[in-house]
Amino acid sequence: MDSCPPPDPSQALGMTVMLDRETIAYVDPNSAYFEDFGPFDGRVWLNTAHQGPLPKVAREAGRVALEQKVRPHLLRDEDFFEVPGRLRAALGKLVGASPDDIILANSTTYGLDLLANGMQWQRGDEVLVVDGDFPADVFPWLILRNQGVVVRFIEAQAGRVDPQQLSSEISPRTRLFCTSWVNSFSGWTIDAASIGQICRKNNVIFVLNAAQGLGARVLDLQALAVDAVTCCGFKWLCGPYATGFSWLSPTLRESLTPQHAYWLAMQAGKPLSKMRDYSLRTDLGARAWDVFCTANFFNFMPWTAAIEYLLLAKPQSVARYDQQLVTQFLQNLDEDRFELISPRAEPERSTLIVMRPRKPQEAGIWQERLSIAGFDVAVREGNLRISAHLHNSREDIVGLMRVLSS
Repeated sequence: MDSCPPPDPSQALGMTVMLDRETIAYVDPNSAYFEDFGPFDGRVWLNTAHQGPLPKVAREAGRVALEQKVRPHLLRDEDFFEVPGRLRAALGKLVGASPDDIILANSTTYGLDLLANGMQWQRGDEVLVVDGDFPADVFPWLILRNQGVVVRFIEAQAGRVDPQQLSSEISPRTRLFCTSWVNSFSGWTIDAASIGQICRKNNVIFVLNAAQGLGARVLDLQALAVDAVTCCGFKWLCGPYATGFSWLSPTLRESLTPQHAYWLAMQAGKPLSKMRDYSLRTDLGARAWDVFCTANFFNFMPWTAAIEYLLLAKPQSVARYDQQLVTQFLQNLDEDRFELISPRAEPERSTLIVMRPRKPQEAGIWQERLSIAGFDVAVREGNLRISAHLHNSREDIVGLMRVLSS
């Protein structure tokens, strides 16, 4: 890690503001993104689908948060509301939603759990999930079988359901369909717009897990017929672990039965002299569903800086850059040596490149060989998974291909 002296305590609160007005402003969206990350100690991180690295501005925000806890007199009462408020604003801008409709979370699963426990289920109600999807999209619904809810798996190639197949699978008892935007194991992307229209036509709630897409792809909630989106913050959104958010359409959110009440949310907007007002508020909107401890300074301050960095770089430009890296890799892939599992062409392809060595059982061998050469990739179900993001350079891909060709 770069050597950096701790901030002057007299300036720490000013630094919090500076991250918004000055530090973040040095990022040039026309420059090479990879210069805004690291150091990586000579290694090349190609496993964003598991963990995305913090940009330097987020690391600096983390230092400020740590310094405020070292010197607690630097923490203001207002920070407990301003920190989550700023994060809501950044996330709302990222997905084209009102900040008031953003639910702060600690994972992708958090939003799914809210729905599973907040909806009013009837015996015989049906939930559709995809066989081959990531388990986060499955387990929150399976537990509803105790209430007589039917969870039915759709068989789909590469874990990707197309709109026509979904239309044929929906039954009169189907209430909800949940799937990933990008399949974590195959790298295939669904046609979220068309699937949303199918669900809307059949009065089925469409829940989208955006964990492997958002940050590398553009998501505009104003243009999609989606009822709920849930996403973690530590992959393509380049935030700390145990971060995430959800968005529920206001109509869906207002139909849920709250299962918890957090005192700090109930206190929002009240003076400190009203701390012992125990009135249960019903005007909180999305804030009523937040994960507890929304003033999660160590996580939410760096994550806010990361989201603001992505916004400044422009999500469309980031998506285009990531796809250029994917194209560069695929144009040089030796398909005599590796079988491509993920799609080659857009719009089905994502930023997850999944491939299988032609020689059986060699994925682990290739992962170790790459690791020795300084390239970190993942193995999932016997396949190599490579996931480059804006912290990577074209030279990284050249070096990767050199090892894969040796």
